Amino acid sequence: MPPGISRRLQWALQGPASNLYLCGLVALVAAALLIVEAAIFPARATFILLAAPTTIAALIVIHAVARAGPLRLDEAIGHFAGGIGLTIRTGGTPSLFAVLLYCAGILGAAGGYAWLALTETGIKRDDVVVVWGLLDKRQMVFAYLVIVAFVLFHRAMVGLFFAPAYGWREAATLPRRWWLARLAGAVVVAVLAYGWLGVEALREVVPAGEVTLAKFYEYHSLVHLGALEQIRLGATPYVEAQTQYGLGNQLVAYVLTKAFGFSNHGFYAGVLLIDVICIVAFFVVVQQVLGLGWALAGLLGWVLWPSPAAVLDLAGWAILTRWLAVPILALLLARWLLAAGPGAVSSIAPVAAGVIWGAGGFMSQENLSGGLLVLIFSLALYGPVCGQSLASLARFAGLFVASGAVVFVLLITGTIGIGHTLDVLHRASAQSALVMAGVSNSVWSDNIGLTMTLEIVNGWWVESLKTHGAMRPVLQVYGFAILLMVVIGLLAGYLGRSWRTANGEQRQFVWKFAGVAVGAYVLHLFALLRSDLSHLAGPSFLLPLFLLALPVFAWRCLRPGLGRGLLLLLVSVALIAEAAIAGRSDLVRHAEAAGTAWKDSLAAREIYRALNAADSQPIDAAARYSPIPRYQAAFRNMPSFADLDELAGLLHDKLKGRPVELVLPTPDDPMNDPELLYFFGGFRSVSGITSPRSLIWTKADLDAWIAKVLGAKNACVFFDSRSLDSPLFHAWNDATRNGAVSSEPIAGRRSYGVLSCKA
Repeated sequence: MPPGISRRLQWALQGPASNLYLCGLVALVAAALLIVEAAIFPARATFILLAAPTTIAALIVIHAVARAGPLRLDEAIGHFAGGIGLTIRTGGTPSLFAVLLYCAGILGAAGGYAWLALTETGIKRDDVVVVWGLLDKRQMVFAYLVIVAFVLFHRAMVGLFFAPAYGWREAATLPRRWWLARLAGAVVVAVLAYGWLGVEALREVVPAGEVTLAKFYEYHSLVHLGALEQIRLGATPYVEAQTQYGLGNQLVAYVLTKAFGFSNHGFYAGVLLIDVICIVAFFVVVQQVLGLGWALAGLLGWVLWPSPAAVLDLAGWAILTRWLAVPILALLLARWLLAAGPGAVSSIAPVAAGVIWGAGGFMSQENLSGGLLVLIFSLALYGPVCGQSLASLARFAGLFVASGAVVFVLLITGTIGIGHTLDVLHRASAQSALVMAGVSNSVWSDNIGLTMTLEIVNGWWVESLKTHGAMRPVLQVYGFAILLMVVIGLLAGYLGRSWRTANGEQRQFVWKFAGVAVGAYVLHLFALLRSDLSHLAGPSFLLPLFLLALPVFAWRCLRPGLGRGLLLLLVSVALIAEAAIAGRSDLVRHAEAAGTAWKDSLAAREIYRALNAADSQPIDAAARYSPIPRYQAAFRNMPSFADLDELAGLLHDKLKGRPVELVLPTPDDPMNDPELLYFFGGFRSVSGITSPRSLIWTKADLDAWIAKVLGAKNACVFFDSRSLDSPLFHAWNDATRNGAVSSEPIAGRRSYGVLSCKA
């Protein structure tokens, strides 16, 4: 940098600043203007043209005000801010750099929120295919993130620049536990987690009867099966055999499904086995990092509040490896950054955390984005008080990200090839961007309603209140979000004011609670994206533990004699009491089920053995339902089975091994999805997209799918008789777009449709 520019920058950034509160007011006015600009001009290009000069002008004014002498207006604003509890307590005169950085943070938070939440995404309601809906939730979701991010930024600025009182402090000494005691604790928790929660999942592997369809014949499981069949027939996982559940999850599901007879039953059994392993592993990590009491509290809380235990029967959706890395990282980062103390963290810690993040990101996009958020919020919350220098924290973050990226790329390279790395990232980001933009089949919540009437009849007040649907899950989704935001702010305030004076026992509790709170906060983001009960329960690994520990935090850390501490204590105790009353039957059920854990485990083991023995079965529709003959009668007795079986045979005779695109081919089936015929019939898809319902689609994706099918050589398309007016049918038979094709009707017991192939 030329000396002249360097000197001018030093002049602009160095020296004491005046009028801190007036500078903050200017920043707030400019931030509000950014929000207004985005609301009035939501096009992103227009917003950038307006926001850039607004921000630059605001920073110039702030710099001029900060360099000016003390003003009476600033004193008046400071007096008002003190009256409403917004005083920034400074330990001397702040520097120009600190004031500019703080005000830039205010502008950055507002501008970032405006860009992410208020500008247009480019997706309109007309762009979404009929099986999906569109309701933009970005304003709420990014408010959830940006508000807490700014609170942590504020605490970091106060601690590092305005009132720097965070030098080295004696860290809480981590108790040294004998390795044998640690091992014994892990075994105890593993057994309890399996008996209390895990065996209930394995119990679902055994069909309830032989004459009714088993629980595994369910949409969330079926949407995976067509893609798994494509992998078996040679398609590249995730890239060609597409899914929205993550590359690693798809590969694990494929390996386990193949091991258990490559069937609908085998897929369900394999995923439930993985979920049980995840449950046991999670609680062992909780016991090892936080202690036995915390693990036992978590086991209890998983029954009282929404948790993954509530959605294990939805195996196709609730694959617990989707979120597992996030809570583990939250607990480990709290231990390594907040509890270990200055100089106690070696390079192994961030590398190990990065390896967990990279492996989790390979499994699913939720782990990838959630793990990165955990790192950012952990560094912002713990960094100013952990005794580490900024350089050390930057080194920690760098090692975390670098090691995670290396592991992520190595896993992709070792499975589908390094050339597909960008394809995997693009697909993961595209799907998550659509969800964030509001493209979803579960937009706000389960169906609920609230009707209140107030009338005067014959001079008397008559009021009534009626509800329908489950109100409790909706209140929990949005109420817990507010509670998590408030508690993270209170936790940040406690760390800033009291951490350096807390005793060892107090610190022990606080760093554990901090890890739980940060993990629960980040995981709750995924609950907000789709706010029905199952989407609240699936990622809620740490939420029940957070709620049980909350009254202890309020009592020990917020001085309950004051208003906010007492209020939080009462709210948290009320939440526990309400959950205990509402969940008492679940507690009894789990206790009774634990008594039959051994018997249920033996029954499940026999099913796994029978499935494993059928891993070389021929393609047969009933065997694809379940390779265990005694369970096939329910599937064979379905009204649509005879048609499905006959249609599969007719198509195989005509295709002679050629790939085929199936357009709504499964008649009279309640799922009404081509996934079924791809899997139960054993067909290779032309496009790799076995069902629009298994992916989040816009009309642009639909057009791309049609173009891909038209561009394929040696391809065939089967059009069900109800699909002869579909966009693909017209494009396929357009000689100017697709050339000459030969078509013939497919008929047996009835007319099924038309098979059309390129010459």
